[in-house]
Amino acid sequence: MRNVTRMVLLTVAVGLLSSWLVLAADDSASTNATFVIPSWISLTVVSNGNVAFDDITGPGTYEAVADPQLRVLSTRSWTLTSTILWGSSTVPAGTDESVVERVLVRTPDVTSGTWGIHLINVDYALIVAEDDLALLPEGTYSVIVQYTATTD
Repeated sequence: MRNVTRMVLLTVAVGLLSSWLVLAADDSASTNATFVIPSWISLTVVSNGNVAFDDITGPGTYEAVADPQLRVLSTRSWTLTSTILWGSSTVPAGTDESVVERVLVRTPDVTSGTWGIHLINVDYALIVAEDDLALLPEGTYSVIVQYTATTD
């Protein structure tokens, strides 16, 4: 009789354990998150926003003391352009803007890219021929260069 009682108790215990195991089961469900990333772009000067040159002593090529670095953040492919803002620049009276455009050479290592983060190094040089030098009045030139990054 003891074996029968033990058997009944064991059967009840196994039954309770299996009921608990059924209660401990898991389930899952999922949702769908939908969103749209817009066409977006950001352009900043990361370093060396003030480009300087050593003294100009005559015709020749003069490299900038420190070249600037730009950063483009974009959700699309993009293109980089630059232009001199003559209205914001300060040059000696009588300066021929086309001569400055020609001698102030700006060479970015990248002018376009895909979405993402891009660092762009821009090499600056003054390449001044004798004729150019003769066409530039003596004085201080403070030329504002504007860079524009545009999504394609």
